[in-house]
Amino acid sequence: MNQKFKTIALAALTLTTLSAAAIAQDSRTPVYVAGNKPIAPYSPGIKLSNGMLFVSGQIPYVEGAIPDAAKNDVKAQTKIVMENLRGVLNEAGYTFNDVVRATVFITDMDNYGAFNQVYGTYWSEGDIPPARAAVEVGALPGSKPGAPVMVEVSMIAAK
Repeated sequence: MNQKFKTIALAALTLTTLSAAAIAQDSRTPVYVAGNKPIAPYSPGIKLSNGMLFVSGQIPYVEGAIPDAAKNDVKAQTKIVMENLRGVLNEAGYTFNDVVRATVFITDMDNYGAFNQVYGTYWSEGDIPPARAAVEVGALPGSKPGAPVMVEVSMIAAK
């Protein structure tokens, strides 16, 4: 191969690699809700250019803490979690009806019925709730003495 062809081939390969990297970088957009700062290094949501939205697990924090009225109340905590999820979905231009997958982490499966009583109110009759998994866990991040995090929910949405 002559030197001129090698140089052109190398330049084309470099441009292709840089273009692919630029496209990959542009295809992911972090989603942050004003006034709801994460307590750890993560993005509350990642929106992909293909219409997928990945929402990180939300816990029952309002302005960095569990409100007093929700400290040991799984229904109150579930409502806060769902509203936090709504905030990320809305910020990205989605609704609960765009959600295709939910994952529930709950610290006591005895609270599953109470969780579902609140969770189910976020879809109207005739709506299609997302596919879902529920897992009992020993503890959740953000728990503090006297203020346990009892539920966390993450979601995947698509348009």
